[in-house]
Amino acid sequence: MTTVCAPALPVPAALTPTPRLRLTRRGRLVFTTLATVPLVIGAMSLAINGGAAGAVDSATGIDLMSYTTDSGIVTTLAYSPTDVGSARFITVEPGQTLWDLAEEISPAADPRDVVADIKRLNALSVETLQPGQRLEIPADS
Repeated sequence: MTTVCAPALPVPAALTPTPRLRLTRRGRLVFTTLATVPLVIGAMSLAINGGAAGAVDSATGIDLMSYTTDSGIVTTLAYSPTDVGSARFITVEPGQTLWDLAEEISPAADPRDVVADIKRLNALSVETLQPGQRLEIPADS
């Protein structure tokens, strides 16, 4: 009697066990640190720069507003919100400018002062208006 040995059949890849990924304590620490560092940096930058846009001197009640002029110069205005009195609102018409608006609402006053008041009330950095834009104007004008 003769015995014939059959060749070994290959085992399909789906049936071979794959080693499971194991994170050590040190690996978990590294991944946690990598996830936490950007969050901490973001929170610190918000805490440092959070109030940079405008500031209020609470001791005197004076608002500080910074804006860039047309010539590129950054200007900081210090004013009290009560300086301009109570205010009312208007809607900008097509083609209307701040100068036209100032002459319309206060013909006896210097238009430069009225334009400055309107820009200060609305925190405008440019003098370009958009039709339909709602602006606060000083009521004492």
